[in-house]
Amino acid sequence: MDLGIRQAQGSSAIVACDFRQMPLLQTAHIGHWRRPADPTLTKAARVFLADLARFAGPGGVTTGFWVALGAVLDSFGLLLLVPIIGVVIGASSGKYAAAIEALFRPLGIESRVEKLVILLLCFALLVVLRAIGQWKRDIGLAKLRVGFVENRRLALVRRVVAAPWEQLAAMDHIRINRLVGSDALLLGGCVFFTLQGIVALCVLACLWMMALLMAPVLAGFTVCLTLVSAYMLLPQLAQSRALGREVMEANLKIATRGTHFLSGLKLAISQNAQRHFSQEFNETIGILLGRQIDFLRQQSKAQIVFTVMSSVAAAGAILLGIAVFDTPPPVLIVFVVLLARMTGPAAQLQQGLQQFANFLPSYEKMKALEMELRDGQQPAAASAVPPGAVQFSGVTYCYPNGHAGVTKIDLVIEPGGFLGITGASGAGKSTFADLLVGLTAPQEGVITMGGCPLTEALRQEWKSLTGYAPQETFLFHGTVRRNIGWIVPDADDDHLWDALRIAGADGIVRRLGGLDAMVGEGGISLSGGERQRLAIARTLLRRAPLMVLDEATSALDVATERELLDRLLALPWRPAIVLIAHRAESLSRCDRIVVFADARIIEDRHRARPPAA
Repeated sequence: MDLGIRQAQGSSAIVACDFRQMPLLQTAHIGHWRRPADPTLTKAARVFLADLARFAGPGGVTTGFWVALGAVLDSFGLLLLVPIIGVVIGASSGKYAAAIEALFRPLGIESRVEKLVILLLCFALLVVLRAIGQWKRDIGLAKLRVGFVENRRLALVRRVVAAPWEQLAAMDHIRINRLVGSDALLLGGCVFFTLQGIVALCVLACLWMMALLMAPVLAGFTVCLTLVSAYMLLPQLAQSRALGREVMEANLKIATRGTHFLSGLKLAISQNAQRHFSQEFNETIGILLGRQIDFLRQQSKAQIVFTVMSSVAAAGAILLGIAVFDTPPPVLIVFVVLLARMTGPAAQLQQGLQQFANFLPSYEKMKALEMELRDGQQPAAASAVPPGAVQFSGVTYCYPNGHAGVTKIDLVIEPGGFLGITGASGAGKSTFADLLVGLTAPQEGVITMGGCPLTEALRQEWKSLTGYAPQETFLFHGTVRRNIGWIVPDADDDHLWDALRIAGADGIVRRLGGLDAMVGEGGISLSGGERQRLAIARTLLRRAPLMVLDEATSALDVATERELLDRLLALPWRPAIVLIAHRAESLSRCDRIVVFADARIIEDRHRARPPAA
């Protein structure tokens, strides 16, 4: 992702999970982020819920209606069991008996069977209506969960893509990759358990209201014990959040080391040092597993406390109903059923709160990254770039660590010229390329295009007029068409094949099976030279007036590279070409060579270009 961002910025191009079954390992979160202060769990939860409510909007109100309707219908269905049981066993329903008789009397219904049929039909109607309401509710909740996750992911991607490259280059790229990639789905866990908790809370409220109508004293007794048990479990929410953060740190280390695990393992095996190589990785895995076990232990403890308190509440309510308040049997039976029905949503709410607290850091770190990137300059309105030479006048750029990228660079690149840049590693060549394609802006001096200073507005348009192939070949797991075509989305097959031919990659693509052949993650099915030729083909699609090849031919043999450069020199649109290379053979086709050393230009010589082979 980081290489893709770099190339996209330099080229002015932008490129259902079931959390109930998610293993605890997937509840881990990664990333270090800067924050002015560690907010309390209450404050962090409040910010999250406010953000979710803003996204839900009117659709959230509709979904909330279906949630409430389902809970109410479920409760009324249970309440209807009181007269049904009373009719079946021929026992008094207490205060409900007179109400039921008042309903049946105008209809002339006095038979027990007729009464039972009417009551059962009403019960069946409630069940059907409740099923419809639940269907509507579940669809609305699913849309809300998936939509919120993608909304936050897209907001973060927009912030990343709009940020200056200097800011992105100084950040942890693994953190960004994971946040805008697979780890963004972990935010869905936070939303899932939030919505699950809201549904459970609504069901509990309706059930408790029904219990209050049937037996106010017994309902008050049970709710008091439930609140006591909930209060006892509150401290565990903060512990769940802390465990989530610790697991997050362990996963960051695993992600960082795992990125280069296979390449490092190859070296370790060749030196018979596998055990030492894996020791630190295994230690981090041990920490991660320990934190997961801590979380499971915490959940089990909370479940035990909740189960004991619920059993005590139910037993006490039954005992009081029989021995003290002489509650009618139908009422007491339905009250026990209500208590049993409350157990499920209450347990769901208790476990969901712990899972919510454990998932919440995923939302916090996404918001933290957005805050970090908020200070970046927003793209200005683009303006037309005048034709003419590109001129560096006293240009200096130093990295945040104090390392000088380039210092006092004076250089003119004429239209249609072929400029070679060479020098030792770290001499400033790639920094010069970043400045040239508009990735970074000079800290001192000025760059002009056709005599006009490279302002922010001009720099945005200039990115659209450059073809840039960086040192790192960026290919994702997809087809050849997608890998080279994303830079010019409307390019047809003829343009794609023409670019591949010029880059010397058309034979490679035909061998793979055509434009729709898969290249594998990072182009794993291709050699280094083949990947570079695909990257150059992608650069050629834009037909830009400037091409910058930053070590983009280093993996090609000398003969193949010479043929490629000759084809580039023969391009009908005659771009200026800047070739950054170490090999003398690579620079042999250039008509001008500039040598960098210690962030400065130490040599600038013109030479006659040899004839094409």
